[in-house]
Amino acid sequence: MIDCIITGEAGKLHAVYHKSAEPGAPLAVVLAGNPRQKYHMNDRVTYAMFRAFMDIGFSVVRFNYRGVGSSEGVIGTTTDNMLDIATIIDWLQNKHEDSEKIWLAGNQLGAWYVLQTMMRRPEVSGFALVSPDPSVADFSFLSPRPNRGLLLQGAMEPDEARAFAGHLTQILKKQAQIDLETIRVKGADSVYSQPAELRQMYNDLKAYVGRENEEDKLL
Repeated sequence: MIDCIITGEAGKLHAVYHKSAEPGAPLAVVLAGNPRQKYHMNDRVTYAMFRAFMDIGFSVVRFNYRGVGSSEGVIGTTTDNMLDIATIIDWLQNKHEDSEKIWLAGNQLGAWYVLQTMMRRPEVSGFALVSPDPSVADFSFLSPRPNRGLLLQGAMEPDEARAFAGHLTQILKKQAQIDLETIRVKGADSVYSQPAELRQMYNDLKAYVGRENEEDKLL
């Protein structure tokens, strides 16, 4: 893993990057949660997602949005953060022009950004949502985009969060032709506060991505 400084629309973005030893290895971009709620690229869940992709042979990057940590600027809007995400994806793809697959994974608000980005980037071949923020209810950006992905959630999250996950699954299937496989991590809350819960989330994500990538089921 190496620290990188990537030039973004509002200044320099701080990222951590791992390059796979395999030529043409698939790529992944990992998105942290809402920076206004103190989520960042080194929080426990974001790091666990990063390691899951790293440990199955992906070239992968995680980063701080503008105004977070060493990333320049001030904390921005959803539009600002989406521009930062586009910058990171472009940077990673430019470094790996021989890679044919790119995955996105996001936690909390980052899960919402995964879906928004996927609708704008037809090259995205797989995705994972970890405990998506249940307060977000705008589905207007969805359009038909046949694909499959994973939704990971703590089994001990509040009732409204678990109900939201079911609602999201139905909306994605109906409106965007996206199928979600849902895994609920036993005993976990939305921040996977216990080491065993975080490890299980990591294992479930790694197993799903490894299986789907190997079998090439995703578009």
